[in-house]
Amino acid sequence: MMRHRNFIAMSAICTLVFGLSSRIHANVLGLFPGGAGCKSAAMESAGDCTDAQTLLYNPAVMSNIDAGLSAEAGLGRLQYSYEHPNFDPVRADIKTPVVSGGWIGRFAESRGSWGIAFLPSSMADLKIKGMPRRVDGSLESLNVRATRKQFHLAAGASYAFPETGMSLGLSLIDTYDNRTLKGAQVTNSGTPLVEMKASGNFIRPVIGTAWTSDSASAGVGYMFPVTKRFKGKTKLAFKPKSFNTEQVDYDPAMLLTSARVKIQDATLSANVNRVFGSKGRGIQRDGLSRQTKTADLKDANHVGVRGSYKISGYGELSLAAAYLDSYWGDGSYYTDQDGIPHQEIGHIFGQFNAIPVRNQAVSWKQTVNDWQTVTTLYRTAGATTVGPGGDNPGYYQIEFLSLTCGVQRVM
Repeated sequence: MMRHRNFIAMSAICTLVFGLSSRIHANVLGLFPGGAGCKSAAMESAGDCTDAQTLLYNPAVMSNIDAGLSAEAGLGRLQYSYEHPNFDPVRADIKTPVVSGGWIGRFAESRGSWGIAFLPSSMADLKIKGMPRRVDGSLESLNVRATRKQFHLAAGASYAFPETGMSLGLSLIDTYDNRTLKGAQVTNSGTPLVEMKASGNFIRPVIGTAWTSDSASAGVGYMFPVTKRFKGKTKLAFKPKSFNTEQVDYDPAMLLTSARVKIQDATLSANVNRVFGSKGRGIQRDGLSRQTKTADLKDANHVGVRGSYKISGYGELSLAAAYLDSYWGDGSYYTDQDGIPHQEIGHIFGQFNAIPVRNQAVSWKQTVNDWQTVTTLYRTAGATTVGPGGDNPGYYQIEFLSLTCGVQRVM
């Protein structure tokens, strides 16, 4: 009975460590929105994305932007910290490339558009020293090393109705997700605990509609939810030595809305997104502990504004700000009357998703011959405090800063 209890307790906590070290997220598709246009809008947008990455959010917008090649490249830096009341602060510093690309073409006498887009949203190798975690009923300091690779490949088409200004679009996002916990061990003793590998390939539909005129435009996109059942292997330092990982993740549905108005050389846009996180409460599972019953999830709103001004003969300057509420709660950990530990997945498993963030972006767009460049400085940052009622109380803080250059060739 004691070995069984130890297995459940340690597996539950080590799985939370795996969740922490593998989830490099703040938005639905990644820590930063994909594409130069969406970064310039400071959030995932149904209307402000002006390149092939609109396939990830609202494929109908393809009908309103120039056909041709688009690409983006740059560097980003993530800093994350966790201060537990009874342990030394934990800090992580990650430097990562930021890349994306795609192509938009025309068919049906230019009324139809097709496109492909590629976006890596996570390429992280994360090392954490001294992470407090519950092991067999008591908190221990753990050292962890984990990697994650996540890539999105989107393909879709749209059709425009010129007499009305309306367009409709459909795209499919194929996501490859690979997570590896290379090792978790107790800091003081060096005792190894667990190694995990999990991967999967998942398809997510996106539908959208857009309307445009000379002075205004609007867009609505809907990302369908997807349940992600991973296949993998887990090795423990105690019996049972090895077994198949049963990890079930959930990406919530998202409704994206956007509206823009143009007054001479100035443009103002507003974006409002609704994340339907609560639908995944009974779906999300930690992957090891069969005692996990629910995830602590809720619905959330993401809102943002963007203003831009075209300076004749030079280029276009834009400023944007957004607030992204979290759809993760604190979670809980308790022991039932038989002494068996149970858990509700919460803050620490969601990691970056669990911190409400404020985004800012400043960008400069310039057109030279058949090429258009967009240079964007993007920042997301947030902090939150989890009270004593949560299983992982303390102060959490995150900041991500990137500098990218997007290039688009107009055909």
